[in-house]
Amino acid sequence: MAAPSQPADQLPDVRKEILQLLERGALYREQVNWPAARNQLQQTKHSAEADKLVDQLIARSTAGHGLWIRASAMSTPSGRMQRLARPEQLRRPSAAATASGPQRGQSGQADPIGWISVPYFKEDSTAPSSVRNQQKVTFARLLQLQLKAEDAINRCGWIVDLRQNSGGNMWPMLVGVFPLLSTDPKHREVIGAFNAGETHQLWSLDSGLVLLGERAPVALDTPNYVLRHPAPPVAVLIGPKTGSSGEAVALAFRGRPATRSFGQETAGFSTANRQTPLQDGSILLLTGSVSADRNLKGDGGKLKPDVTTGDDAGTEASARNWLLEQPGCRKAG
Repeated sequence: MAAPSQPADQLPDVRKEILQLLERGALYREQVNWPAARNQLQQTKHSAEADKLVDQLIARSTAGHGLWIRASAMSTPSGRMQRLARPEQLRRPSAAATASGPQRGQSGQADPIGWISVPYFKEDSTAPSSVRNQQKVTFARLLQLQLKAEDAINRCGWIVDLRQNSGGNMWPMLVGVFPLLSTDPKHREVIGAFNAGETHQLWSLDSGLVLLGERAPVALDTPNYVLRHPAPPVAVLIGPKTGSSGEAVALAFRGRPATRSFGQETAGFSTANRQTPLQDGSILLLTGSVSADRNLKGDGGKLKPDVTTGDDAGTEASARNWLLEQPGCRKAG
């Protein structure tokens, strides 16, 4: 049975802490009348009522992207936000099918198009930092190993499939697709940014690292894989399930030379969360900035593809047809 709701004044003052954090740093904090919100919170009689109010304030000041993860949920895998990738999630959709047909693409000798799917990923937020770091490195390495496996066959273009990527930690994703993101390995290459007002925190590629400012949030313990044909044309697949960090990866490709996106509009959470521990052991995911592309453009909303398609089959067909029209593929053909 669920525990009965307790009087709000008998519980830790974590709700006031959350309101302070939101008022100071939430991206859309101007959407809330904070003195009125604090007064309303003070008038609540029970914890369930207070929690509901806090959740509403988080949603309003973060456009639905922020989240309060209760301490009671931290003992469960979903509460820890842990979701580690399986190798089969990285492969092209038809890899395990026996009768998928050539339009979906096979991993066989005849297909000139490489394919990498980048799924949702989040490390265990309650694990020691060394364990969390290893989980991130493992995910990035899995992506690069999949790229290497695909690249064993001569490829003239690549598909990056983000249609099932609803978010998580963007940095292992970006490190994993580094070989496709990079077009100028001899110079620093800006691939995106976090925008907060006039402040920009740049994401860039430099000396084999994916950097936030001058820091590498995730770094492989082995050299990046180098494609047989560097800086190839890339088709990025997006859709309604592409959200948060999935949208950030899509933005990192937006503005890249010889790159085009296909599919439907994304989920509309192209903003960035910061994980903030609270006094009672819970966690606030605080949305504080907008994710931007290589030209520092982004509005925090849905990403529109360059080519809108009606369904998955149409998305894949359009992407493949565009890639096959690119100079490298025409030469290969």
